[in-house]
Amino acid sequence: TMALLVGHHLFAVWHGDRRLEAEHGDAFRAVKERTSVWPFLAILDGRQTLPPDYYKELVRAPYVLIAAGTLAAYKAHPYMQAGAALVRNTGLVPGGVLDGLLGE
Repeated sequence: TMALLVGHHLFAVWHGDRRLEAEHGDAFRAVKERTSVWPFLAILDGRQTLPPDYYKELVRAPYVLIAAGTLAAYKAHPYMQAGAALVRNTGLVPGGVLDGLLGE
């Protein structure tokens, strides 16, 4: 399954490049020469450069919120697992709201 997914994406990249080249010609070829499908390869090759203040893009409220929430969930995992261990699986409680739905 993974090989099919990788193959699908490789075909999509190839087909997208072919379609854009047919549509835009030399303008697309100029963009393609200074970019890369592989992350950060164009920067490592020297075809592109990061601006001096590139870090400002990452220090924005949504990114900080997601990073803080992820770290908090990671740190809270032992407490969540301990809380889950204390939960007693009782199944259907007689006299509860599901009695009418389940016919008991």
